[in-house]
Amino acid sequence: MTLHISSAYNEDLIHINSKIVEMGGLCEQIIDNTNLSIKDNNVQLAEKAILLDEKLDFLENEINESVIKAIALRQPVADDLRVLFSAIKISGAFERVGDLCKNIAKRTQLLIDENQIEIRREIFELGEKVKKQLTRSINSYTNQDTKLATKVWKNDYKVDQMYTDLFNNLLVYLKKKKRVASGSHLMIIAKNYERIGDHATHIGEMTHFAITGENLVAIRPKVNLPV
Repeated sequence: MTLHISSAYNEDLIHINSKIVEMGGLCEQIIDNTNLSIKDNNVQLAEKAILLDEKLDFLENEINESVIKAIALRQPVADDLRVLFSAIKISGAFERVGDLCKNIAKRTQLLIDENQIEIRREIFELGEKVKKQLTRSINSYTNQDTKLATKVWKNDYKVDQMYTDLFNNLLVYLKKKKRVASGSHLMIIAKNYERIGDHATHIGEMTHFAITGENLVAIRPKVNLPV
């Protein structure tokens, strides 16, 4: 976070930054609860994930209001505007991570009577990979670390590859078990994890942009997603 010669604007930045860091911490909690609810078929952890999403929504609104106020009162330019723009983008990505985790948690509750130990384990492993990416993106912002932000951006293909492999395994599972309803929920859960990975990547991109003013445009590994 770049400090400004205006003490009032500095206070605005510090407040906004603290709320973004708080959102990041909540996102780590919510995805951890979501992952464990999948792994252990734990409806209580799923419910905790759903409740945490409400806090993320509240914080995003608070950040948006703080950014609008800072723009109106401080009239920031150039680098200052870039930092505020990035704050809105990053908080929005955190909010969508919460929405996706909530969706996963709700679908997990619908699968409470289903016994899919092997396929759940694979989904859990995808969730843990995504959580690692998310944590790195949060740390890149908290520590203002462009190298870590770039690493998150470059490693997005690893999540995509895991998702693609899992998608193919889910197709086999559906054909074998002939459980269309539960299989569909599992498909959507896996897709939501892949999308959380995309948001983690976006947070890394916006962190890099906020610090340097430059977009990440280098060629990076890509995976053709099935859906």
